Amino acid sequence: MTIAMTTSVTTSITPPSVTTARANSTGPVLNARDLSLGFGHTTVLAGVELALYPREFVAVVGASGVGKSTLLRALAGLLAPQTGEVDIPAGKEDGTRAWSMVFQASRLFPWRRVRANVELGLEGLGLSRAERRERAMQPLTLVGLDAYADRWPHTLSGGQQQRVGIARALAVRPRVLFMDEPFASLDAITRRRLQQELIALRQRTEAAIVFVTHDIEEAVLLADRVMILGNQEAGQPARVVETLSVNLPLDERRDLPDFAPLVQRVEAIIGNH
Repeated sequence: MTIAMTTSVTTSITPPSVTTARANSTGPVLNARDLSLGFGHTTVLAGVELALYPREFVAVVGASGVGKSTLLRALAGLLAPQTGEVDIPAGKEDGTRAWSMVFQASRLFPWRRVRANVELGLEGLGLSRAERRERAMQPLTLVGLDAYADRWPHTLSGGQQQRVGIARALAVRPRVLFMDEPFASLDAITRRRLQQELIALRQRTEAAIVFVTHDIEEAVLLADRVMILGNQEAGQPARVVETLSVNLPLDERRDLPDFAPLVQRVEAIIGNH
């Protein structure tokens, strides 16, 4: 797999990763080519290329304001690029969506119970009420909230509300799951718990994930690849300045000796751009 750019460098700190084998087994579920984004006459991102493969996890990091969330929205088709294109091949299974998104806030509707909130994305997919109910319960079980299906959102903690948001995104069985700083507003203990839950969850879902975060340790903890955005020169559009492959076992990554040096390496790259 590659993120091809004339200015980017792909590096690895350990031997070839499992994601390389995965990439060779099938085509990408998302392919962004020569993507440039801006507002008015100002270009904020230029020349971004990304090939994302099934079940792969790519984290996007960079300095505040560099364009991480802008890129995510363009990849999801919520922003029109100035140049280039994004292709997310349509899935073959009925009752699914090509992509879904988890936002920084859970964005639950207070007048709908938990299960009804999860069913929201399933409406309009041609499913019966019974099918929507069953499909909603599956991701709620995955995130450990099946017993809370009939609760009102205001009775849940912040972490539980965000897990409902994740369940809602997974209910449509997306090929690509976009996550825009989903744990940023949570306290440190809840955030760490949800990071561990996401590690377990990603091994039980088929979705590939693009995850925006300002937390470098979080990016290295969760991702197969860390894509770093930055400016080569002041005043110039941001680009992918480097991409690091994280070839460390997920379940014990934080405790491994290579973890902290890789976090420091990403910090240094961001600091230089």
